[in-house]
Amino acid sequence: MALTEEQLLAQLGTEPVPCDELLEQFDALCADGKEVRAIEWAELMKDTLIDRKLFDQAVATYEWIALKQGTSPAIAQKELLHILSTSRKERKFIEPAFAKATSLREAFSRLRHLRSMKKGMLCYNKTWGFGIIRRIDSFYQKVEIDFEKKGEHELAFSYAAESLDVLTEDHLMAVRHKNPDEFARLMKENPAEIIRLTLRSYGPLSLNLIQDLFIPDLLATETEWKKFWDAARKELKNDPLIEIPSKRTEPLRLRRKAKAYDPGWFEQFKNERDMPAVFQGLEEIQMQKFDPLEPYMQEAIADRLAFAVKGGMLNQPGWIAQALVYAEQLGIDPEGVDCTAELNKLAGRNDLPALLEELPARFMQAFINRLFTASETAKSFLLRRLPEFGTTALNETIEALVRNHAEPELVEHIRDTVRIRACSPALLLWILRNEERAAGWNLTDKADLAFQTIELIEQEHGGAALRAQNQLREQIENIDSLKSILAAMNDSQRRDFMRRISESPAWSRLDRQSLQAKVIKICPDLHEVVLKKVNVAPKEKKKPRITSKRSYQARKDQFERLLKKEIPENSKEIELARSYGDLRENAEFKYAKEKQRLLSLQAEELQKALDEVKPTDFKEFPHDVAGIATGVELVYADGNRETYYILGEWDQDESLHIISCQAGMAKAIEGVKVGDHVRVPTSSGQAVEVEISAVTALPEHIRAWING
Repeated sequence: MALTEEQLLAQLGTEPVPCDELLEQFDALCADGKEVRAIEWAELMKDTLIDRKLFDQAVATYEWIALKQGTSPAIAQKELLHILSTSRKERKFIEPAFAKATSLREAFSRLRHLRSMKKGMLCYNKTWGFGIIRRIDSFYQKVEIDFEKKGEHELAFSYAAESLDVLTEDHLMAVRHKNPDEFARLMKENPAEIIRLTLRSYGPLSLNLIQDLFIPDLLATETEWKKFWDAARKELKNDPLIEIPSKRTEPLRLRRKAKAYDPGWFEQFKNERDMPAVFQGLEEIQMQKFDPLEPYMQEAIADRLAFAVKGGMLNQPGWIAQALVYAEQLGIDPEGVDCTAELNKLAGRNDLPALLEELPARFMQAFINRLFTASETAKSFLLRRLPEFGTTALNETIEALVRNHAEPELVEHIRDTVRIRACSPALLLWILRNEERAAGWNLTDKADLAFQTIELIEQEHGGAALRAQNQLREQIENIDSLKSILAAMNDSQRRDFMRRISESPAWSRLDRQSLQAKVIKICPDLHEVVLKKVNVAPKEKKKPRITSKRSYQARKDQFERLLKKEIPENSKEIELARSYGDLRENAEFKYAKEKQRLLSLQAEELQKALDEVKPTDFKEFPHDVAGIATGVELVYADGNRETYYILGEWDQDESLHIISCQAGMAKAIEGVKVGDHVRVPTSSGQAVEVEISAVTALPEHIRAWING
C-alpha cells in the first residue's frame, strides 16, 4: 500500500522516527514514477529531523535527496553546513570528507565515517595496525591515535576518512587485540570461524580482498594464506549460511538463512550460462548428497552438463573434463553427449599435459581414472607424454598407471627415459622423492641421478617445469639429501660432483659457496677441489649485488603475485577472448596476448634479478667512509644540512632519506670521509660542492625499516 502524506506526518512525530523505512517508501514512489513527490516529502522529513535535532537521520535523508537529484558537491557541502550548524566540531568534518572524494556517494560515506569517530574507540590502519582514538581535534582537523606499532600519531581528517577503520568490540581486529592468545588459537584450529568473523566485520569481500587483508598482518606469506584458506574452505563449503562464489573476484557473503535447493533453485540453475557458476552449482548439488535425485533435478543437471561439454568444444577442453567427472560422480550423463567419444578425444589431444595441470587436484585424479575406464588409448598416450607432465599431474598419472595394471610398461618407460638422460624436472623429482620404489624398479644409481639433477637445474624452464626445477634445487641443497648422495658415491664421483657444482652456472656465487660449504662439512677432503679451482682460475672479484631484506621480500612478493595471480588470470583472459571468434579481428585477444608477452618479460626480469641480488640486514658493514650501510651528513654552501642513508640496489624511502647505492648521490659520495669536499647532483641537474660533516653507522629506525 502506497504511503500517504497523513501517514508520513504521523510517523515523523514518532519516537524514534523510522527514517530507513521511510526512505525505502520514497524509493518505491520513485520506482512508481512519483519522484517529485518523493523528493518533496524527503525535504519535509529532513527539515523535521533538523528541528527535532536528529542530525544523524537528517544527514542520511539529505544524502538520499542529493543522490537522487545529482546535487553538485559544492551545494551539498553548503546544505550539510546548514544541517550541522549547531555543532562546530561536526562542521569541521565536511570539507575533509569531500576534499578527495571521487563521487558524491563516496563523499557522504567519508562524512559518515568521520562523524562516527569518538574518543576511546578502537581503530585499525593497514600501515600502523591496531590503535585507540585518544582525541578528535576539530580545530586542527586531526585525529590523535595511540597505535600499536607506531605509538601516538596524528592523522588529518582527510586521510583518516580513507585509511582508518573504526572498529566495534566484536570486529576481527578488536578481537585479535583484546585476546591475542585466543585469536591465535582460532587462526590455527578454526580458520572457518575467522573467515565468518571477517565477513561479519567487513561485509561481503572477494577472496582477493580477504587475502590482502590477512597478508602480512595475520599471515606472513601467500603460502601460509593458501594453507589457511584451504582449511577454511573445507568447512565453509558445507556451511549453508556462507556463499562462496565461483570467481575469486566476486564476494563471499554471509546469508541470513540457508539456501533452499527447491524446484525454483534448480530452474534458475538450468538457465545459468556463466560456466564457473555452472560448476559452482554442480559442486553445491554434490555436497547436498540428495538421495535420490528427483526427476526435475536430474533434468537440470543433465542439461547443464551438456552445456558445459558443448561450451568446452570451443577450445575449452578443461570444461569438458570437469563436466565428465561431475557426470560420473553424480551418475547422470550429459543430455545428447557421447561421454566415451569425448574422453577418447581428450586422451588424444596434444595439449593434454597442459589440460591436466589446469584442473584442480581432485578433478585431475578423477579425470585420469575415467580416462583409463573409457579410453583404450589412454595408457599408451599417457606413457608417451609422461615427461611433459607437471609435478601434480605426473604423480597422479603414475599412481593411475600402477592401479590399472600398467606398472611393467611404466617401469620400462621410466628406465629408458633415465638411461638416455631425457627426464623432465618433474619426473626426476618424482624419482628422488620415491627413492625406495625407484630402487625396486632398478632405474639407475643415485650418483647418476645427482649429476642429472645438476644438468636439469642448469637448463631454462617455464611454468610447471620451472616449479619442479626449483624443487629439484631445494632437494639437492638439502643437507640430508646431500649426505645420502655423497654416501652413494665413490671418491672419484664425489670429486667430480664438487667440480660440477663449482663450475655450474646454475648457482649465484653466494649460493654456490653455501652449497660447497655443506658438501665440505660432510666430506672435508673435498675442500682441496675448491682450493685448486681458485688457484688455477682466479677471477676478478665483482662487487656483490645486495639489497635490504625488506626490498628483496617486496620483489619476491611481486614475482609470486605475477606467477600465481596475474599470469593465470591473463591465461583465462586469453581463453575468454579466443572464444569471441575470428582472431584476426579480435582486439581483446590481441590485447591479452600482448599483455601475456609483457608479463612473461616482467617475470623473466624479476627471476633474474632475484637470482643476482641477495638480501642482507647490513650488519657489520664498515662505516669509516661513505658507502653502503652508512649515514652521511652533507653541509651545503648556504649552511643547509641533509642526511642520506645509503642501502642496497632496490632500497629507497624519501621520507626516511634512504637512497639506493645506485643513485647518483650515493655514487658521488662513495668513499669520501668526514671533512672531504665533493660535488653532488641536485634536483635542477647541476652539481654543487658540499662538505661531508659526518659518516655514521645506520641508526635503529633505519635498521627497523630494513628488516621491515
